[in-house]
Amino acid sequence: MRRSLVIAASIVLIVVVSFRWWLPGEHSSRTAINLPDTRFDYTLTDYQARFHDAQGQPELSVAGPRLEHDAATRIVSLIDPRFAIPATGGRWQGQASRGRFTRDQELLELMDNVTITRDQPDGRLTIATEALQHLRPARTISADVPVALTRPGTDLTAGGLMIHLDNETVELSNDVQLQARPAARARRSDRAGSRR
Repeated sequence: MRRSLVIAASIVLIVVVSFRWWLPGEHSSRTAINLPDTRFDYTLTDYQARFHDAQGQPELSVAGPRLEHDAATRIVSLIDPRFAIPATGGRWQGQASRGRFTRDQELLELMDNVTITRDQPDGRLTIATEALQHLRPARTISADVPVALTRPGTDLTAGGLMIHLDNETVELSNDVQLQARPAARARRSDRAGSRR
């Protein structure tokens, strides 16, 4: 009798488990967990950003009235950016009408009315162009469009430019033209231009 009781209890248990499985329950209504989307667009006004190298030394600062981040492309657009790039013999600083910072490639692209200057013992060097790129890991500033360089006594134009920040070299390419004036006359004309 005891054996028939164990068999009957086992059969009842199997029927209950099978019936429970057959009924709709939690196992059929499970839904996939949706994680929140962490990508987002944002806009900053009156921003200032500083970037440092692996040794903690400053290598770029950017500021301006408006910054916009697009989550889909992960590109930061800059309106009227001002920037400064430290170099061995001094720092380059400048401005542009527009800029774009691609975070993954660490590339700062500057567009429209770009000017970059550097004060030197013999006067200020100014570079004007319509597009300029600063590649942070390579420590270069480059342009593959026409550029105009001016400093007291010298005016240069070229079709392209490459500045190596670490060894202080400037390479000009494509139709380089030079106009030189005597230094005394250049200082007088530069002073007259600054009084206007």
